[in-house]
Amino acid sequence: MKVRKRKNVARGAAVEDKTSFLSRWAQRKAEQQNNPEPVESEPTTIEPDETTLSTQDEPEATVLTDEDMPDVETLNETSDFSQFFSSGVSEELRNLALQKLFRLPEFNLRDGLNDYDEDFSKMPELTEAVASKLRNWVEEQKEDFKEQLADEGSEESEKESVIEADERQVQFTEEDQEVDEDDLGDADLDG
Repeated sequence: MKVRKRKNVARGAAVEDKTSFLSRWAQRKAEQQNNPEPVESEPTTIEPDETTLSTQDEPEATVLTDEDMPDVETLNETSDFSQFFSSGVSEELRNLALQKLFRLPEFNLRDGLNDYDEDFSKMPELTEAVASKLRNWVEEQKEDFKEQLADEGSEESEKESVIEADERQVQFTEEDQEVDEDDLGDADLDG
């Protein structure tokens, strides 16, 4: 354990402390739990103010309904949209008012970073030069595809001819073996 020197605040002298910070803290915490300070709970009385009296005298706010709301089409930037959040207003009317609010110019701003802000349904017509280049490119692709099919077809026919040649060779060697055996058999009988 490390011995630390602490300065005694009351006397101003250095004192060696052989206990660690955590042990001192735990000791103080235990002392507080063993000797809790009594909390004085005096009954407090709240004296009514003029402001609380005036709010109690007013009747409760009336619940607004759909009939109390202004027409959604007449709403503009200066209109009060908070009345549409009353509990008596239907969800449909509230949604219509919110749609009107968010379509107002102050909320309907585009930042220009959206890639789909532009109308891509109206594509400009291609020039004749671009159209001819596209046609030529499509024709080249067709020709390349036909050549590729022809090459694959010739490769298949070459494979088939190689297979047929191999089959003929196998048949020829089998016939040769039969003939050689017959020749040998005749030679043995003659001799």
